[in-house]
Amino acid sequence: MPAHRVAVAVAVALVLAACSPRGEAIRLDASADGTQMSLSVGDRLEVDLAGNPTTGYSWEIASVDESVILADGEPSFRADSNQVGAGGTMTLAFDAVGAGTTVLELVYHRPFEDAPPAETFTVTLVVSE
Repeated sequence: MPAHRVAVAVAVALVLAACSPRGEAIRLDASADGTQMSLSVGDRLEVDLAGNPTTGYSWEIASVDESVILADGEPSFRADSNQVGAGGTMTLAFDAVGAGTTVLELVYHRPFEDAPPAETFTVTLVVSE
């Protein structure tokens, strides 16, 4: 098979794999703090929390069992308005990758300061096959 056809076949396979259905998409917000959530392997979890990165604060993972749930990239930010310095919503995305139970703890802090977090968010995740 010519090289260009192999390249096209590989590209098509990658696109199809990226489009294949994942599990269920589950969204949580601050009201889920302190709760327990059931997921299945393959589910996607998105946690939406208020934030304002222009202040130096950001949401970060303080603890989680990465054999159960794995972060998918860096947090994203959606501003509430077009004004400079506006607050908004930070979204942290995770994929359920293995059966088990883990506590996902997030902290809202300035990573460059040695101070307690301004806020915390904790949810217990029970992932089944």
